Order: sequence, then C-alpha cells, then structure tokens
Amino acid sequence: MWDTHILLRQHATIDTLRIHAHDMSLYTVEAEIGGECRPLADGGSTLTFRSIEHVRERLGPLNVARCVLVQSSPYQEMVGQTAHTAPPMELALAWPGWQAEG
Repeated sequence: MWDTHILLRQHATIDTLRIHAHDMSLYTVEAEIGGECRPLADGGSTLTFRSIEHVRERLGPLNVARCVLVQSSPYQEMVGQTAHTAPPMELALAWPGWQAEG
C-alpha cells in the first residue's frame, strides 16, 4: 500500500489515480507510481470513501497527473447470465487544480 502521508511528504507524483466504484456509495483508491499500482492507505488501513467528492476533498493535495473512475458492470449476473470478464469502464475525471482533457 502507498501511505498518503508519505506521498505528501515526498511530493510524489502519482501517474494515475484510480477511483474504484464498488457500490452506490463505496469507493477505494489505488495509485500508479512508476508502473507499480497499490491501494492508498492511511496508517496501514486501506482508505475507503462514500463519494467521489469525498475522495477529492481528502486527497486533493496529492500531485496527480491523471485520474480515472473505474466502474465494473454486474449486468450479466443481474440478468441471470454467466459473468464474463469484460474490462471495466474507465472514465477520466477532473482533479483539483486541473481539468481532464476532453
């Protein structure tokens, strides 16, 4: 896990910040730095959030080059079909201090 306090102290640049939507109001975050992806933590505990805005408020000071929302769809399972491994959808998000390119 990447500890947010250490990332802030080191002024580390996060290449990609991925916000994973798990449910209607449950989000976790992972950071890619130098090709290595790890969940973000605070004092050894994985960070969880109730909204994207809450993620922005809490992690806004981090230096983020790119931010995406990752959403997997359970549609196949919901209609009684076998789940398949469709890739999750990634949607570029604006991060505090910059706007996603359109």
